[in-house]
Amino acid sequence: MSERTNNIYNLNYLDLDQTTGTFQMPVLHPIVYKPEKLVGFDRFATAAPADGIHFYLDDYRFERLWKQPQRYIDILKKFDCVLTPDFSLYTDMPLSMMVWNVYRSRLLGQMMQNSDLTVIPTVTWADPRTYDFCFDGLPKFSTLSISTIGVRRRRTALKIWQQGVDEVIRRLKPVQLLIYGDKIEYPFPEEIDVVYYQNDNIARLRGLADGK
Repeated sequence: MSERTNNIYNLNYLDLDQTTGTFQMPVLHPIVYKPEKLVGFDRFATAAPADGIHFYLDDYRFERLWKQPQRYIDILKKFDCVLTPDFSLYTDMPLSMMVWNVYRSRLLGQMMQNSDLTVIPTVTWADPRTYDFCFDGLPKFSTLSISTIGVRRRRTALKIWQQGVDEVIRRLKPVQLLIYGDKIEYPFPEEIDVVYYQNDNIARLRGLADGK
């Protein structure tokens, strides 16, 4: 395989001995960590070193991380922590695209861990078909992050979110869940430390509207 192909698909960073599951998802190590604040990757130029960086954004805002991973990993080293990229999973996507997006998130997360960043795994799922791969490579008994963005818009979205959280808890047994977005009623087990983070894009827009 040519070096150009390796670079396009980041194959130089893939270690098959550190993968798991049918689709060879890169494995992430567990961590227990709670950042004070989360700021979007698209604002890293103005973010403070004490901030954690999240990827709960439209994919095009962080696709450059996949295209030039080492460049941006070096930039991200200065921040308190970083969540793994939240590449989109939509129910009307082909399943192959969803597998690819989960794979990319895992590989970038593993690369960041190997570069000694404090990395909090993001969990993303769609309908139950994705359960066959969307949890592969994620650690048990760890801090994990999920999002509630867009969940309230449709009843079906809420049901998919609730079912997915059921699976996260059953399969991964997190000790801590960092939830980005609005609070949604859910019977979280008492032993899980649940921490909510306000959507910083909405907070920024509200501040602009208030003249702040």
